[in-house]
Amino acid sequence: MSFFENTRKPAGFGGKLMVVMMNLGHSPVAWWGLHFLELAPDDKVLDCGCGGGANIRRLLKKCPQGIVKGIDYSPVSVEKTKKVNETAIADGRCAVLQGSVADMMFADNWFDAVTAFETVYFWPDLPRCFRE
Repeated sequence: MSFFENTRKPAGFGGKLMVVMMNLGHSPVAWWGLHFLELAPDDKVLDCGCGGGANIRRLLKKCPQGIVKGIDYSPVSVEKTKKVNETAIADGRCAVLQGSVADMMFADNWFDAVTAFETVYFWPDLPRCFRE
């Protein structure tokens, strides 16, 4: 798999490097975007395409009594996100699942907010994914 293909769905050793780079490289735009997101301390948030897990960690800080879940279709991304957020997972405040944004398993209207950082351009059938 080429280096740039690993931006879509990180896999293997190159994918492990990619998710570390995502956590660093996406930080400026993530901080900027999160500045506009008003969350209550106990909100429930979903991060679609959670990548390396850094944004889930930021969301957990914004809602310290809330729950943050992440979904990504890359096993490498899910593994890294779980590692970055292992304390919150152990505390029951975070869950990270492998799956597609095109077919999510979450109950309707369960989340107070849904985020997606630098990922929607990879989604199949964008209108369907947004409806989901």
